[in-house]
Amino acid sequence: MLFRTVVGVLAVPFLCGCVSYEEYRSLQDDLSRSKRNTNDIITQYQRDLLHRRKSQKENSSRDEALRAEVAAMKNQRVLDNKKEEREAPEAPGGRSFEKEDLPTGAKIESGGLSLGSGLLFQPGQASLKKHQLVSLDQVGNLLKGKYASYEVLIEGHTDNQPLRSTRQLFEYNMVLGTARASNVFKYLSKRHSIPEKRFQIMSYGMSRPLNEQSASTEQGRRENRRVVFRLKRRIH
Repeated sequence: MLFRTVVGVLAVPFLCGCVSYEEYRSLQDDLSRSKRNTNDIITQYQRDLLHRRKSQKENSSRDEALRAEVAAMKNQRVLDNKKEEREAPEAPGGRSFEKEDLPTGAKIESGGLSLGSGLLFQPGQASLKKHQLVSLDQVGNLLKGKYASYEVLIEGHTDNQPLRSTRQLFEYNMVLGTARASNVFKYLSKRHSIPEKRFQIMSYGMSRPLNEQSASTEQGRRENRRVVFRLKRRIH
């Protein structure tokens, strides 16, 4: 377009028959500069286009590598957890809860007593509900009655969903599991006067789902959000 415009400028004076040699050379110089500028612009555009394509390809490769690394980390964590479960020795004097002990809404999980987090917490929260803690009080009565001679491990488990406001995943769920187990411990210690030295707390975050295949469903995530009590070493 720029080239055609300059040619037009050159043509009009010649048709009129009033162009000097100096004007003619000046117009030729302008035309040459315009062509050079146009070529420079095209060359720079081509360079920029190649650079963008190269950057997009590199970013895509990095994204694929990152996704593969995250998947490998998840798989390794699952394998490590299963290995720990196989190799971890039973605590001396440890004991399983019995089905007849089950509080309202509780389940037996590998000898431990499991309470769904919905019985104790609001979704995504670590603070205990102000009311409706009947099941937790029943656990407290068991720990200071029938099982008063055992140390107790309180485990916090979460689903595999990140915190919506930050999209954090691993760190958030580990912290949430710890906070929930800690608040349960504080409640039992204070409300039921159970000595603090009897308790241990641990967070597994999202790393120990009850069923890996169902962890992506709402029902599976609901089941994975839980607090588990385990009887450990006999203390007297």
